[in-house]
Amino acid sequence: MLMKLTMARTPNKLYANIFLSLIVCIILTIVTLSSALYASFEKIALSNIYASEKSSLSQTSYSAKSMIENSTSYALQIYADPLLDKLLHYTSPGNVETTTALTRLNAYLNMNYFIHSIYIYGKNSKTFYASTLSSGNAIQHFDDFYDADARKLIEHFSNYKRLAPIPREIPVQTPFQEVKTANVYTFVFYDLQGQSSDLDNMIMLNVPERWMKDAITSLDMDKNGSTFIIDSKGTLVTSTDTMPFLADLHEKPYVQKILNTSSSQASGYFVDQVEGVKSLVVYSKHDVTNWLFIRVLPYNTIMGKIETIKKTVLLVCFFILLIGLSISFFLSKSLYKPIEKVTSKLNVLIKEKRNNQYKLKQHFLRQLVYTSGYKKPLDIERELKEFEIAMDPASDYVLILFVIDRFDSFSRQYHFEDRVLLKYGIMNIASETFAQAGSCECIDIDEKTIAVLLNGSFQAELSWIDLVKQVQDSTDQFLNLSLSASISRTGDSLIEVSDLYSETQQQLKYKFVEGYRCILHSRQPRQQALAPFVHPNLLENNMLETLKLGKATESKKWFDEIVQTVEPPSYMVYNMLFNQLAFSLSTAAINMDRNAGLLLDHDFGSFIHHMHKLETLHDVQDHFYELIDQLCLGFKDKKSSKHDNLIVSIDTIIHQNYADRELSLFRIAEILDFTPAYLGRIFKKLTNKSIPDYLNEFRIERAKEKLISTHDSIEEISQKTGYNNSTYFYKVFKKYTGITPAEYRNNGT
Repeated sequence: MLMKLTMARTPNKLYANIFLSLIVCIILTIVTLSSALYASFEKIALSNIYASEKSSLSQTSYSAKSMIENSTSYALQIYADPLLDKLLHYTSPGNVETTTALTRLNAYLNMNYFIHSIYIYGKNSKTFYASTLSSGNAIQHFDDFYDADARKLIEHFSNYKRLAPIPREIPVQTPFQEVKTANVYTFVFYDLQGQSSDLDNMIMLNVPERWMKDAITSLDMDKNGSTFIIDSKGTLVTSTDTMPFLADLHEKPYVQKILNTSSSQASGYFVDQVEGVKSLVVYSKHDVTNWLFIRVLPYNTIMGKIETIKKTVLLVCFFILLIGLSISFFLSKSLYKPIEKVTSKLNVLIKEKRNNQYKLKQHFLRQLVYTSGYKKPLDIERELKEFEIAMDPASDYVLILFVIDRFDSFSRQYHFEDRVLLKYGIMNIASETFAQAGSCECIDIDEKTIAVLLNGSFQAELSWIDLVKQVQDSTDQFLNLSLSASISRTGDSLIEVSDLYSETQQQLKYKFVEGYRCILHSRQPRQQALAPFVHPNLLENNMLETLKLGKATESKKWFDEIVQTVEPPSYMVYNMLFNQLAFSLSTAAINMDRNAGLLLDHDFGSFIHHMHKLETLHDVQDHFYELIDQLCLGFKDKKSSKHDNLIVSIDTIIHQNYADRELSLFRIAEILDFTPAYLGRIFKKLTNKSIPDYLNEFRIERAKEKLISTHDSIEEISQKTGYNNSTYFYKVFKKYTGITPAEYRNNGT
C-alpha cells in the first residue's frame, strides 16, 4: 500500500515539476519577448519622433535664414539709397535734406512689415536717426539716444558680426512717458574704409521677436511640448510662457548637455529631466547664427501608448499563468495564441522598420548634399553600405537640381498628399532616365526641389542636357508639370557633392532671367558687370509723369526701358531695382491721392509680397504692368475730383494768406507740392484765369472793403493786403478798378 502511494506521488510530482517548468518557461518567454518588443518599439518610436521634430526644427531654422536674408537685403538697400547718404556721412545735413531722408526711412519701415525699427548712426554728426512705429524724437544726439544698448553697439562694434542677429530688449518711446520695452533681433551693418578700424557709420535693423515666435507657433500644431531657441552661451533668444526673453539657461543640466554636445554634432536627442519632468529633448544647430533650436516633449505624453502596451502584455501573462495553474497542463496549448500575437506584432514592427528605411536613406542623402565636405570618407563609405547605395566615393559625380515651376500656383492647386505623390512621380521619371548614364540616386530636397546625384566614369562629351530635356518632357506629358534644371560641373569625389549643390543653387538664380523650363549649367558664359549699377532716375521720372497723366501704354514703355538698363542681367540688381520702383509708384500714388483729398485704395504691401514670390522676370514685368493699368485707371477716375479739390485748396490758401507779401504762384505750388508751371496751367485751364490775376483780384476786393470800412491809411491798407509798397498798390488798384484808391474812398463806392 505504501509502495503504491509512493509510486502515485512520484508521477504526480514529476507531472507537477513538468507543469511548473512549462509554466515558468512560458512566463519567461512571454516576459522576454514583450520586453524586447517594448525596447525595440521604444527605440524606433524615439527615432521617428526625433526625425519628425528635427524636421520641424529645420523648418523653424528656415525662418531664421529668411529673416537674415531679408534683413541683409534691406540693410544693403538702405545703405545704397542716395537720399540717406547725407545722414550717414554729413556733419550737419540741412533741414530739408534731413526731412526728406527721414520720410524715405519711414517709408522703408512702413513697407517692410517684419521690421520693428531702423536706426542710422553717422559718426561725423554723432547723431542717431530713428524710424519707429511709435511716436518719438527721430533725431537724437549720441549721448542722449534713448536706446543705451545701441550706443554700446557703436562703441564696441568690432565685437559683433555684421548682419548677424543680436537678441536685445530695447526701450520703446511713448508719448505718455510709460516705460515699455520690445524684444528684437538687431542686425548691424557698417562699412570700414580700407584697413581702418574706426567706425564711419552704422545701420541697425530691429526685427521683432514675434518673427521667430510666429514661426515656432505655426509649426507646433499639437501644443504638447515647448519649442525655444538659445544662443551658444545658453541665453534664451525666444521667450516662452514660463521663461522670459534673454533668460540665462546655461546652468540647467539639460542645456549644459546640449551646449557640450552641439560642438561635435549639429543635431541630436536625449531623454532627461526638464524642470523635474522626464522629457525627450531634441535639438538642432543653425550654422549661420550659431543658435540652438530646442524642442522639449514630456516623455509620458509621447510614450503613453507604449506603456499601455506593456501593461496589457503583462496582464495577459498573469491571466495565462492563472488559467494554466487552474485548468491543467492540457490547456497549455492555448498559450500559443498570445505567443502568436506577440510574433504578429514583431512582424508588423519589422515591416514598419523596413518602410522607415526609405525615410532614413533620404535623410542621409540630404545631409550628404548639404554637408559632404564636413564628413569623413570612411563614415560616408560605411553609411553607403548601410543604406545599400551602390556608389563609389572616389569616382566622378554630377548633381542636377530640378525645381517645380510656378510653385505658388502648384501649392494652391494640389493638397500636400497629392504634392508628395507628384514629386515621387518626378523622382521615378528621373531615376529611369538617368539610369542609362550610371548609378544615380534621387533626393527629395524640399517642397519644390529634387536632386539627382549621378556617379560613374563620365566622358567629357557626355551631354546631360538631352537627358534633362527627356525628364522635362516626360514630366510635362505624364504629370502636366513644368521643371527648370541646374546642372553642376563634374566633381572628383563624393566629398565635393555639397560644393556641387551650392554651385547649382547659385545657378538657379539665373532662372529669373532665363524663364521657366530653363536648363542652367556651369559651361554657360556669364557676363560680369563692368561698373556698379546706377539707378535710372530720369527714366523713372518719365514713367511717373506719364503715369500721373493716366497714359498706361507710355508708362509701360518707360518701365521696359528701365528694366533694359540692367546689363548684364543680375538677380540682386533686379531685386533692388524692382523694390525701388515699387516704392516710387507707391509714393506717387500716395501723393496723387493726398492732393486729391482721397484715400489710397491699393495695397502696396500685398503687391510687394506677391512680387517677391514671382519666379521670372517676365512674371514681375506682368505684375508691374497690371499695377500701372490699375493706377492709370484710378487716376483717370479721380482726375475731375482732384481738379475740383485743387481749386478749393488754392482758394483756401489765398483766403487765409492773402496778406502775406511772399504769397505767389511759386509759394502756392510749393505748399501743394506741384511745379509752378503745372499748377498754373491746370488752374488757368479750369478757371480761364491765371493764379496771379486771381490773387490780385482777391487782394483788391479786400482793399476796397478796408477803404470803405476803416480809417487806415492807404499805405497801411496796401501792407495789410499783401503789397510791398503803396506805389505798386496804386498801380494794381487802378488796373483792376479804373480809379485810384483815394478816389474810391472819396466816392464811397
